[in-house]
Amino acid sequence: MHLPRSFTGIFLTLMTIGFGVGTGLIVKKIGTETALVTLLMYRFLFSVPLLVAFAAAARGRQFLQINAKWTLLVRILFGCSAMACWFMSIRLLPLGQATALLQSSVIFVTIFSPLLLGERIGIFRWSAVVSGMCGIILLTNPFAGGFSGNVVFGLMGAIAGAGLSILLRRLGKVDHPFSVAVWYNAAGSIILILLVLAHADKALFSVSQDLLRDLIMLGIVAAGLQLCITSAFRFAEAVVISSMRYLQIPLAAFVGFLLFNEVMAPIEIAGAAVVIGSCVFIAWREFIRARERRDLVDGDAV
Repeated sequence: MHLPRSFTGIFLTLMTIGFGVGTGLIVKKIGTETALVTLLMYRFLFSVPLLVAFAAAARGRQFLQINAKWTLLVRILFGCSAMACWFMSIRLLPLGQATALLQSSVIFVTIFSPLLLGERIGIFRWSAVVSGMCGIILLTNPFAGGFSGNVVFGLMGAIAGAGLSILLRRLGKVDHPFSVAVWYNAAGSIILILLVLAHADKALFSVSQDLLRDLIMLGIVAAGLQLCITSAFRFAEAVVISSMRYLQIPLAAFVGFLLFNEVMAPIEIAGAAVVIGSCVFIAWREFIRARERRDLVDGDAV
């Protein structure tokens, strides 16, 4: 029995959401028990074996072949920066708030696209951007004593993620995503190990047995996240996946409340709702424009 491709894509997207919340949950659980550089180092390191296995199964002996090395370098630099900011924001902010700030990267992609890609942004998407920025302001809760500069890490993660999306769109995708994931995580491991060594503090390598189990699980969950989101785009349309992924925000907020007794202020919840709506609308407009371009090409072909 063969499942419809769209159903497979939706299932993989739901798995992506689960792995995303799981990543945040583990990082929140670990907290400040270890240095951020150590946390990132083991996260990259323990995700490599699973990624290598899937890449080898998908590509055989060519699983390490990379053509666009510049694209890979961009992926490593921006990816590591975005992840470091996201992990820091999870440590300092409620899980739902940190997740909502990270997911707002779509808004920044739309803002930067005319400058960096020369794309024309219509009135509808600009309206969504303005609404989304208002939502981000509400998310940071600047009107109460609860405002904290810690939200800067969430915003920096969103901007780094937006920069990565724009550059990858500009450079194109000419390599197999599983191979890119292997190189990205292996290179991230090496870079972070060198940073720890340069720090000359051997204590950064040492972790307790319980913490080691959490770090191994973090690597496995992070690898699952990359594999699922990459595969989902092969089975379902981007607008479906992009829209569904915003379910991660309320789910993360619920998990944060249930396990860590984190409560988002009403104004932050309102801001998250505005961000979700704005991002979904932007994704939908992207889908409409892509379909119009495709119909135009098909019409010219006829």
